[in-house]
Amino acid sequence: MKKFHLTILGANAAGPGYGRITSCQYLMYDNAAFLIDCGEACQIRISEYKLKANKINTICISHLHGDHCFGLPGLLTSFSNANRSKALTVIGPKGIKAFVDDIIAHTYSRINYPLSFIELDHSNQTEVVFTNDDFEVSAFPLKHRIPTYGYRFQEKAHQLNIKKEAIEKFQLSIPEIKKIKQGIDVIRNNKEIIKWQDSCINPSLPRSYSYCSDTVYDEDICKYISESQYLYHETTYLHELSHLAKERMHSTALEAGQIALKANVQNLIIGHYSSRYRKVDSLVEEASSVFTNVLKGYDGFMLDFPKIKVPSSS
Repeated sequence: MKKFHLTILGANAAGPGYGRITSCQYLMYDNAAFLIDCGEACQIRISEYKLKANKINTICISHLHGDHCFGLPGLLTSFSNANRSKALTVIGPKGIKAFVDDIIAHTYSRINYPLSFIELDHSNQTEVVFTNDDFEVSAFPLKHRIPTYGYRFQEKAHQLNIKKEAIEKFQLSIPEIKKIKQGIDVIRNNKEIIKWQDSCINPSLPRSYSYCSDTVYDEDICKYISESQYLYHETTYLHELSHLAKERMHSTALEAGQIALKANVQNLIIGHYSSRYRKVDSLVEEASSVFTNVLKGYDGFMLDFPKIKVPSSS
């Protein structure tokens, strides 16, 4: 099973507070890392948590508010100072390239490795921004004060391994074997049903992670994050400040729990806390009042994505 690991580098909103820096996450899949948002002090956190910066091949920026991107120019120039030669792709809203180019020009900095940009069109409903044989990343629109994107990181399903004894027991034909390897039940003319779950060796479902940064409560996002193994959803305020959340186009902890429930995700990670909260246990409690599996996001939070076993058909 390939490594799928998340480290939250920063979980605060707007500015640093109480030992929390602003939004930034490091997601490792197999032998490559994705950086999700890049708040200030991102580089310090990468060093503190002993993560490998040179493994980062793709950076996904949700939007151009400073608490999500002010760490980006520094990181890119540090890569040059470290004599990076590997290509790097930065994904984000329109304007992300100009933002980086302007700072590089005005600070007389240099980029000495291949750097490319994918600028997203907010009118698109969803867009695949990275894909290989095993993994796919898609971007989808969020509702905030400026164009903003969430990201879904999705392991791809591969052909299943079939049990030899199942082939013999059911006298499976070649077409039937192909169906079962694709996770499709075999239904024969005599109405006999051969469940693919019972014919495969340790079948498991693809793992997934959805990241929703700044967004007002919006049930439209459920179709993009549906069935995610883990969902990170911003919880800037407690619901007693829902008027502020609506005005500033953020979400409350209660609303994050409601989205997790409606999207039928397995686990909810909360974060992006207002600096009015020194401790955030009350936000965990509020989200937990409507959704069962709530995890407190914090700087240094680490998670290995476990294998998802397919339930038996019996």
